Amino acid sequence: MPEVWIPYGGVETLVTIQAENLGATVEPASEGASVGPDALTETLKGGPASIFACDTFPTTASAIKDALNALNDPEPPRIYSTEPKKLESLTPDLKGRVSLLGRAQTGEGVSQGPLQDLAAPGRKLFVATAHPDPFFGLTDARVQTALNWVAGTSLGSTRNDFEPTPFELTESYEESIRRTDNLSDSAFFSIVPRGGRLHQLLVNAHFDAIKSGFMKSEVSPARGLIIGVGGRGYDDTLSSALRMVWSAIGGVKRGGEVLLVSECSDGLGSPALDMFASGRIQEDRGKRREKHVQGMEEIFYLSKLKEDYGVLLLSGLPEIFAKSKLGLSTARGSGEAVGRLINKLGRTAKINLVTRTGECRVTSA
Repeated sequence: MPEVWIPYGGVETLVTIQAENLGATVEPASEGASVGPDALTETLKGGPASIFACDTFPTTASAIKDALNALNDPEPPRIYSTEPKKLESLTPDLKGRVSLLGRAQTGEGVSQGPLQDLAAPGRKLFVATAHPDPFFGLTDARVQTALNWVAGTSLGSTRNDFEPTPFELTESYEESIRRTDNLSDSAFFSIVPRGGRLHQLLVNAHFDAIKSGFMKSEVSPARGLIIGVGGRGYDDTLSSALRMVWSAIGGVKRGGEVLLVSECSDGLGSPALDMFASGRIQEDRGKRREKHVQGMEEIFYLSKLKEDYGVLLLSGLPEIFAKSKLGLSTARGSGEAVGRLINKLGRTAKINLVTRTGECRVTSA
């Protein structure tokens, strides 16, 4: 009986499927020794610089740590993050070395532009882990820099629709390029991960170069699909899970069943989802372009997922909350989840499995 381990927060959960039910398995795995952050280290050797950790993915924290260790500078560069404590918890070597740089405040009546810290003289190195995104196509160092410290949530109003288009170049992505082009003396380092480790580190790369670094798999769509979002950094919130799921959805037939494995240890993850869960936003708001609320597109993604597929969620969210507020079916463990999937699909049904959807793009064969 095949056994597959799927990342779940900081651990893994075991999924067991009968051989006759298991279809294609897409499992991005690191290839041999981990690639080092040489480009980042060499850039740091060029003189004083500040490092901006654009996210809290483990690969981002690890790349910064390894680059600083290789640099071996008695006065290492300062590191900035929107979540210093979370970044330091991922890599204890960074403890006490990360400063808070709050997010750009944008909205009605608020001027849009880079924070003063980013406009100041001096080299600025922005580091982020790239991943598929249904709104931007890809989120990389430039997109995350724009979201964090330049344009803020105003980037959420740069599309006329919410249709999920992972790995497709969008106007929203190109807008993030325009918003960050004026940052002086800056370099953008985008990590392409594989198996939870650094696979490629690309400097000032554009969309197509980053996209080509992701593992691509063609599979025959099955009636069932198990999706692992990718573990810590990827599955911290439901918001992240709803954005990651679309790069794997080609592995299931429309009207099929999806088991979404995402710990959601930090809860829902966006103001729009919070408002939806509390009844302050109705589900059909996600289908209309009205005044933008951060994460509004995620209500649309949730609605579309439920309309097009049967969805079973394996997460740390309270069961009654996920059911009554979000309208999702839930399971208390992987054994129960797979059993319910088989019972619904039938004993002869095929089920495809993707262990790390944030690291790959799955297309229909």
